[in-house]
Amino acid sequence: MKLTKSASSILGRASIGMLALRSGRLPLVNPAVFSFAGGSLWMTTSRYAAKTIIARRDPRAAFLVDGGDKAVLLRGALEVFDPLSVSNDVRAVLEGPSFFMGMAGYALRNAPFIAGYALDLTRLPREWMPYNRVILRMKLSDADLVEGAPFPSAQAARVPAVPAEVSRSLAGVSRGYACWIEGGMPLIRPAFWEVDRGRVTVAPTSGGPRAGSPGALVVESHHRFRPSQMVGACVRGTFAASTDGAGIAERYGIATAEVPSVVDLKVERVTSWRGFAITTAVPRGARRLRAVGE
Repeated sequence: MKLTKSASSILGRASIGMLALRSGRLPLVNPAVFSFAGGSLWMTTSRYAAKTIIARRDPRAAFLVDGGDKAVLLRGALEVFDPLSVSNDVRAVLEGPSFFMGMAGYALRNAPFIAGYALDLTRLPREWMPYNRVILRMKLSDADLVEGAPFPSAQAARVPAVPAEVSRSLAGVSRGYACWIEGGMPLIRPAFWEVDRGRVTVAPTSGGPRAGSPGALVVESHHRFRPSQMVGACVRGTFAASTDGAGIAERYGIATAEVPSVVDLKVERVTSWRGFAITTAVPRGARRLRAVGE
């Protein structure tokens, strides 16, 4: 697929995007290092990672690359290439030069992250060692340029149901991401967010999910090249109607009229990560997160 000049520019400047997959009823969103070549998106991950298992079961995926005032949303189908699978190796060979050029481009473009893995090699869990990595390729079905937003500094907010060290690391992160299902495919938008007594508000910049739609809010802190120092949380549940954007306005120091339309997110499950340590929790009680869709 050929991209517009603006979309290509955003992909060329960024090295990390947000990958969304359909994990049963609820979407799962994780950050991923990527490269774009030959009309496809290229990534690597562990063969034991949740995204690998989900992609084999349901390949429909979305990938958002955030460029600040604009973002690129790519949607399509994921393919998994496992070097330890003979059939996968044959499939890669049959793909011809484009497959190997795509992977060479990934390695060249993401050399700092590969070096970061090397620095952490002695501390890597077995499932994340190089010999346990697989290749993910997303064949694109559509690509859109979507509205972003300036995200000013924000007051601290605590993501619910995550370990204390994760909560502290994410408290000052101002930019979040809202995800929901549209037309059978995941869709992601940047979003402001706020938490008040277990109730989170998120304010993306365009569109928004319908009440009753399953979805997620992701808050993540990148590191320039050390995967072991990336921290984040994916809060999953069901969206519900809401009209109160005052919490978002107060946290970001903006006028209430500037806050996009708000939806609540009734939390069902929270997955968090700190480097390669991943935990999943089911919050006690009926905690609600409000997500302001973008």
